[in-house]
Amino acid sequence: MVAVKPKLLEKQKVPGIKIKSKKPFKKTSTRKEHVKSNNVKNKLKETSIVSSTKKKVKYIYPSKAINEKLLDLSLNALSKLTENYNTKNMIFGDENPIFLQIRCIKIQNTTGNIKFVLPHSTAASTGEICLITPDLKKGKKPDHEPTIEHWEDLLRKAGVTSVKTILPMRQLRVEYDQFELRRRLMTQHDFIMVDTRVLNHVSHHLGNMFFKKHNMLIPVNINEKKDLKKDIDVGLRTVMLRLNEGAISNLVVGHTGMPQAHVKENILAIIKQLAERYPGGEPNIRSLCLKLPLSLSLPIYMTLRPSNLIAPPKIKKHVPKEFREYEDELSTIPGAIVKIAPGGSTHVKLKKEKLPKTGDNKDDTQDEEMDESSDNESE
Repeated sequence: MVAVKPKLLEKQKVPGIKIKSKKPFKKTSTRKEHVKSNNVKNKLKETSIVSSTKKKVKYIYPSKAINEKLLDLSLNALSKLTENYNTKNMIFGDENPIFLQIRCIKIQNTTGNIKFVLPHSTAASTGEICLITPDLKKGKKPDHEPTIEHWEDLLRKAGVTSVKTILPMRQLRVEYDQFELRRRLMTQHDFIMVDTRVLNHVSHHLGNMFFKKHNMLIPVNINEKKDLKKDIDVGLRTVMLRLNEGAISNLVVGHTGMPQAHVKENILAIIKQLAERYPGGEPNIRSLCLKLPLSLSLPIYMTLRPSNLIAPPKIKKHVPKEFREYEDELSTIPGAIVKIAPGGSTHVKLKKEKLPKTGDNKDDTQDEEMDESSDNESE
């Protein structure tokens, strides 16, 4: 017998009958896989939308956003806000100050003062203006009346009529040595100017109380041999921005008795100077608002600029040439270094000594642990 391989029968096409071909089996996706694929697609769409929006966003600085028309509308609205307030305790026709409120995005590292020179004076027409001057002769024993007469003659010859009281440095030390007397000095005057030659002594003697009120302790560079009237006019047009530890700071721009055009020019002049003098420049400004003492703040500029785009601002304080810090080791604290500044401030630093990691130290610690365990067992 011979073995014969059976032939495979081919499919014969029979007329009128359709033969279905078998298709390969496909795995059907489960519900969880379907949800995951949809989430991935949605995330890709969101990232594409965010990337497209980031490219299109452009932030405008206040120097370009604020113009004269906007200031006219805001000043008119500010005058209407005061009509709804109770004015029984206020003097009729009182010249109220107008403030420019500045809010920053990132706070500066330290407090400081920034000087701005405006085209028009912010002092009230009926306000009391005081000038603190240096003494002709140094010491507590010499009388201060000759210095008052000397400065009155100089102001009279220069044609200065705005300054009504002159206060020498000796009179300030002798007559205003108590807290109540200093407070009375602050309430009696609306504008106090100080000669730069005596500014540090005056600020140290009067204290922080004067820095909280506006138009107080304004520095003036007075040169008796040159134009004295021009120096005092510049002093009356200067404004100090006191930067505190918070994000908001106020600046005097004018008063309600001034013409609207003068207030508008002062605001525009400050906005131009903010780019150079404000810590962080114009990008660090979150909002600018106009405000009266008893009114709501009226915004004239606001931005949504993220804080990630701004570097932390730093204030560089003017240090004299002979300013030096001395370092030395402390005898009371071993391994410590002390830094002493000329002002008397001290700063202590501790040295961190790292012990070398060796095998001997590990063996010692293991021996100590074995000794402790043996003592416990014996007990």
